[in-house]
Amino acid sequence: MEEGALTRTTASGASSRDDPAPRLPTEICGRIIDQLAAELFLGHISVTGNPNLLALRSCALVCRDWYFHTWYHLRQRIHLRGRNDVLSLSRTLRERPRLRGVVQQVVISGHSASDERSVIQHLGTFAAMLSGKLPELLMISITDAEWTVGSMRMQCFECLTAFRLVHTLAITNVTVPSIAQLARLISALPGLGTLWCDGVECSQKHPVSPVSLPVNSAHLEQLDVRWVAPAIQDLLVRISQVSRLRKLVLAVVGDLHPSSRGSRSQALLDASAGSMEVFTLYIDPDSSMDSDTVDSTVVEQHLNLSSHASLWRLQIYLRHPFVAWSWIPHIVSRIPSKYLASMSVIFFIRAAHAADDLDGALTMMEEDGILVQLDDTLQAEYFADIAPGGICLGFDDADNDWTSPEELFGTESSFRERHNRWDELIRRKMPRCNVRGILTTVYSFEEETKWRSNMDEFHEARQNQESKTGVEVQREDDAEHAPDSSG
Repeated sequence: MEEGALTRTTASGASSRDDPAPRLPTEICGRIIDQLAAELFLGHISVTGNPNLLALRSCALVCRDWYFHTWYHLRQRIHLRGRNDVLSLSRTLRERPRLRGVVQQVVISGHSASDERSVIQHLGTFAAMLSGKLPELLMISITDAEWTVGSMRMQCFECLTAFRLVHTLAITNVTVPSIAQLARLISALPGLGTLWCDGVECSQKHPVSPVSLPVNSAHLEQLDVRWVAPAIQDLLVRISQVSRLRKLVLAVVGDLHPSSRGSRSQALLDASAGSMEVFTLYIDPDSSMDSDTVDSTVVEQHLNLSSHASLWRLQIYLRHPFVAWSWIPHIVSRIPSKYLASMSVIFFIRAAHAADDLDGALTMMEEDGILVQLDDTLQAEYFADIAPGGICLGFDDADNDWTSPEELFGTESSFRERHNRWDELIRRKMPRCNVRGILTTVYSFEEETKWRSNMDEFHEARQNQESKTGVEVQREDDAEHAPDSSG
């Protein structure tokens, strides 16, 4: 091939390499950015590492036009680290009124850039200055904060009632001044449907009966409770008793022992027994616990689902060293719900020890007989209507929802080899579930999310079918079996 053939020249003799790269019309670029923003889910407490958010931020750096097009999208989530941030947002809302209809989530935290808690004095300022000015606000997050006594006056709680569309309140890694202040905050949001409390402590030293506290959570349907102070958990039990929770997320740690009395985890379960449909359980027990001797007793006292007749999905996440794996058949065997359609057990493996953690789990599952026991348990009459693919067993990164399996294990071949071992082991040890077509294996947050979506669709379709009258069912049956008259 001639050297000249490698480079075409223009009539003026200039190389085509000097020509400007073709550019898409601005309108097309805008639509691409809009589509990317539409796929950005802000419902997570943390968006660190979210690939869609990272891509949107990269778009803002491309050129001036792209920056202005992404400006509003990137301000769907606003982070306020101090009073000056609140003042700045208030000023921007006056200068750019369109922003009022854009902001969907506000994060309130201290000045610290790390996960350490720092004093917040601007929670009351936010409530007072922005009341009624963020009509599309859906979620308020308070994180990495020490909420001090006196920083929220009673008038500030009243201002929060103007945020009528806020359906989610997330309180993570926070110290609250008192149980009463926390109860007022929760009760101030009239449309609150989801409450997350993760790593919440209380500086109040004297216990207060939650019965005497203001509780107004008529619309609360989802409660997420992870690693909170005992007094706060007592308040959440009280809130659950006056609400109709459909979804409960609960994390239990290494203090579950047969000798324990007055289990707060069981109190939460009992408070929501009549209405709960989806239960998510994170188990992080003490690695020194003797699982061979306490399985049944621990479940009976702390994780007993025998009163949950409306439960249709159970999700369990196990942290290394997976001591609670042997509890699973005991938990499942107590479920009386004829509506149960799906169940998942996900092993959280540590990113720095991914191969060792998963290899250890595979060895444990090969030898302990729990899969065989679970296979036997799921043949009971109550579990006859499990959805196709409704029993899901998998593994995922314990710390980052967006890490790919290949990244986690270093190479694709390393991941693929363990993927195949996992799938083969589960199907071999659970032959009856496998024959029924109800087994699924997943290997990432993305795959598990897709599985949950499929189960939601199955549940919705089953509910629609059950709600139809006998006449409607007969019509559908007649139409299905009508003779073909096309010929």
